[in-house]
Amino acid sequence: MQRTRPFTTQRIYGMGFIVIVLGMILGIHSTFVFQVWGPMLWSPSAVLILFVYHIFFTNLLASFYQCVMTDPGVVPPNWGFYMGDETKRRRYCKMCNVWKPDRTHHCSICNRCILNMDHHCPWINNCVGFYNRKFFIQLLGYVYVSLSIVMIFTIVPLKDRFVKLTSEPHILNQTWYIFSSIIVVIAFCLSTLLFCTLTNFIRFHVKLVLDNYTTIENLEREEGAKSKFDIGRNRNWEQVFGSNKWLWWLPMHTQASRPVGDGVRWRVHYTRIIDEDEELPANEG
Repeated sequence: MQRTRPFTTQRIYGMGFIVIVLGMILGIHSTFVFQVWGPMLWSPSAVLILFVYHIFFTNLLASFYQCVMTDPGVVPPNWGFYMGDETKRRRYCKMCNVWKPDRTHHCSICNRCILNMDHHCPWINNCVGFYNRKFFIQLLGYVYVSLSIVMIFTIVPLKDRFVKLTSEPHILNQTWYIFSSIIVVIAFCLSTLLFCTLTNFIRFHVKLVLDNYTTIENLEREEGAKSKFDIGRNRNWEQVFGSNKWLWWLPMHTQASRPVGDGVRWRVHYTRIIDEDEELPANEG
């Protein structure tokens, strides 16, 4: 069941980052819609461009909301009573007073243990964990596509503005047109900067999902090593995005689009478990 995070004092302090993100998103959006293409709504091509753009932008806002509001997952009550006898695999959190399942880590910012914790993201004022990792990847994807649309379809209108400003001197007397053009340039430059920044970031996180690693686990990863939780790229992806591939784009959890599993018990590649067990005595020595 999808849970919504409760509001705490710490969350309220972190709202400043969300305001910054929303400011950038809405600033670029309003410039593209009202300054770049708004004056050309009489054109069928403008209507088509804005229609396609708003499909991705709507999903962007929905995935951002889900990232912020969805509880990434906490250790279920009394979970420790159902643990096996493999004491070497037990990890106890003294801060939360709970036994930690595999892939669970304590977040010092949220001050609690998070299931399948990937990292704490200040820009969504939340941890990325089992129940909202899908939304985080979707957010990156929808931001990336929206920015690409803004960049591609701002180039020609921006060029037209430049030509008009240089070839029609009387335009220089129109303060609003000059101010509007400056805003368009800023939005275009910011979009380009964010687009370039996100390119490798998205590639990194998609690869982590396909390899069944989290950012935290990747920090301890030996070069060329495979995760013991790696059960094949298709199943790895389904663990995050759900079993129905037609719903992978949907920024909400349904029975078919929720993450596969419970975030507590994990399917593993048993040959890698055996290899890990054989290495334990050597490491302990």
